[in-house]
Amino acid sequence: MNQIPPSVNEKILTSVHTKLHPKVSYLLGKVFLAHILSSIITLSVCPQFGFKIFKLPINLMHTFMVFGLPVCNFLCGLFFTTTSMLIASIVLNRDEVRALRHKEVLAASVLILSSIGFFGIMNPNLFIEFSLLWLLGAVLGVILTVEISSRVLARA
Repeated sequence: MNQIPPSVNEKILTSVHTKLHPKVSYLLGKVFLAHILSSIITLSVCPQFGFKIFKLPINLMHTFMVFGLPVCNFLCGLFFTTTSMLIASIVLNRDEVRALRHKEVLAASVLILSSIGFFGIMNPNLFIEFSLLWLLGAVLGVILTVEISSRVLARA
């Protein structure tokens, strides 16, 4: 049998490795851009900590408040990050979503900490209003969405 020349073999292995293991900075950059875009939509529909981008007739916060403030905080955090990760799952290719699944804690940290930082800049009273239930919902939103989207894309 003919052997593959070492230079061709190395190029193939490098190409496969690059596709299967994208750079974390590149991956998080794409997720962060998707988060910024989805935040504009999300904050227009469901204000977070009193911050609203556009005034639309749809307001999920009023719907969530029917269940009480703790449930509203949880659902707002869940909705905020789930929307971001759904858009990120659409933007990313299958291998990037699979790689993100192994870095979901890092992705959750980047999204949530950047969001809290933004809300803190826009609303100095954030830390008075901040709820651990919002944080729990936000973390669950990222982790569950990454898990579900990676499993769905694995079957596609």
